[in-house]
Amino acid sequence: MSMLRHFPFFSGLLGSIFALTSCMEVGPPVAFSSGTPGLKDTTYLESTPENRQNRVVLLEEFTGVRCVNCPRAHTTISALQSLYPGRVAAVGIHTGFYSVPYAGQAEDLTLPEGNNIETLLGSAQGYPSGSVNRRQFTGESGVIISDQKWSNYVNLEKEVLPSVNVGLSRSWLEGDSSVVVDCRIRLNDSSSTPLYLTVYLVENNILGFQLNPSPVGLDSAYVHKHVARKLLTPYNGVALQATSFPVGRIFERSFALNWLPKWRREQCEIIAAVHRGGNSGDVLQAAKLAID
Repeated sequence: MSMLRHFPFFSGLLGSIFALTSCMEVGPPVAFSSGTPGLKDTTYLESTPENRQNRVVLLEEFTGVRCVNCPRAHTTISALQSLYPGRVAAVGIHTGFYSVPYAGQAEDLTLPEGNNIETLLGSAQGYPSGSVNRRQFTGESGVIISDQKWSNYVNLEKEVLPSVNVGLSRSWLEGDSSVVVDCRIRLNDSSSTPLYLTVYLVENNILGFQLNPSPVGLDSAYVHKHVARKLLTPYNGVALQATSFPVGRIFERSFALNWLPKWRREQCEIIAAVHRGGNSGDVLQAAKLAID
């Protein structure tokens, strides 16, 4: 049986769980899938108080290599991440007509579930566009909005105290052919509606084709960032199941990912978001973690 190489957060988490045995609710049996040891799917109650995290805003961008104005949106995201370090988790979803690869393009950046995600959030009226925490803001006709409105809404959302805390860790299997991603979610406020978890693998600094406004035109060495490479969950998330959702409810979910050689570990991140269901599924908190 393969052994997991644990990172410090994972080891610390296990220690905390054992230390809190006396105040834990017995959760459902841990689920082991695909023969991978250590996968978790459980919930329990924890009485120890926990400080709320800083808000991390999820920005899901719909983009494509044939979208002439999309480099403008890429610049906006880079500026937001520089302005609010660690507070903006960006996911670039290449989908639709604008993502069709050019002849000679080394790699197709399209996310297979991209169209499903766009439809779930209400469909874009044009590119570049995207959602900020999957919220429909006052005065907006939908969840997906123009890139020129992102800055204002990111600034507003980052000040909202998160109603859940999200922690991430990862462990590589021996041989580094697979990685296990562990998610820990704690409710800071009670919830009366079901909650869901969506987890992405994204990759930065991929050289490839991108159409730019004149006079640049088609750039064959454009640097693509936060490209959604893989969904570790269904496109609409996995339900966090429990009989009740009081303050202190803990959920632990693990996901195993077979690693593809084309993904450069030093450029990859895990992006996770806890949200409500449906196309009005506001994101309660996001988190990101370097995979390497």
